[in-house]
Amino acid sequence: MQHLKFDVTPLEELSYYSQKFNIRCLCKRDDLFNKAGGGSKARMLQYILYPLYNEKVDVFLTAGGPCSNYNRAAALLCAEMGIQMRLVSYTDNLSDYENSLNYYLTNLAGVEHIYCTKTEVVETIQKTIAEMEENAVSFRYCYGGGKSLEGVYAYYDAVRELKYQYRGKIDEIYVACGTGTTLTGICCGMQEFFPTARVHGISVARCYVDEKKVLDEDLAYLNNYLNKQYDFSNLIFHDEFLFGGYGHSSNEELKTIRECISRQGMLVDPTYSGKAFHGMCEILSEREQSGKTVLFWNTGGMMNLFSQKTEFKL
Repeated sequence: MQHLKFDVTPLEELSYYSQKFNIRCLCKRDDLFNKAGGGSKARMLQYILYPLYNEKVDVFLTAGGPCSNYNRAAALLCAEMGIQMRLVSYTDNLSDYENSLNYYLTNLAGVEHIYCTKTEVVETIQKTIAEMEENAVSFRYCYGGGKSLEGVYAYYDAVRELKYQYRGKIDEIYVACGTGTTLTGICCGMQEFFPTARVHGISVARCYVDEKKVLDEDLAYLNNYLNKQYDFSNLIFHDEFLFGGYGHSSNEELKTIRECISRQGMLVDPTYSGKAFHGMCEILSEREQSGKTVLFWNTGGMMNLFSQKTEFKL
């Protein structure tokens, strides 16, 4: 599968956490992805948007909330490619529009917002598509958050990238799980390139019962495309760190984030990467890990760290 041009993201050792947990703690730094403000969504969109270079498309249509990293990355890439982006923007908490830096950046990038509540999203998307078809507007629609074959494949391919960077053994990998797209790609990629590793998916939004259907759908996309039989036998799914659901955090998580930034100098955010990093630290502190190689995949989200600054009592 082809993609837009981008640079390999760094693989680093987190020396503070290696010493703290008596392990080798590595980190794949997709927070430093070099396009569209970085993060996992920016990587996915290199694959999602590639066909638009060869198609005569005037509008990219998608949907998401005001805090979405995917929206920001899509907006910046569409601006670079000269494509108008229309965004079905939804929330039941209007203050998000005031606080979110991701929303601020989508506005700077010239996105056309179509506002609605969460319960009106499907209807609003259908109405917008019908209007564009009636007016003969050339467009491409992508499900919010990058949920697509291209999105899943991007992280299957990212594990291939990791394999070129690191030839040793990885015992465990920890990654945030929101829509499930990133986690599915990593699980399949690890089966192919690091078959003995266990993948810990730290949910930031849903319990396992609600997430399983989404994960299975993403898995089917990739298996059908690659003609493979990957599964989730290497996955350990954690929904015990939700702290009330998407966008919610706890004092313990905020303490972990402050420790990561002040001791390691790495930015993680309360919504995505920080929640996963806190989950990893809690799990590692509960059992003996001496001598293991553990990798944390930093999927980014620093805009949400800045947007949620009032949660930290400095």
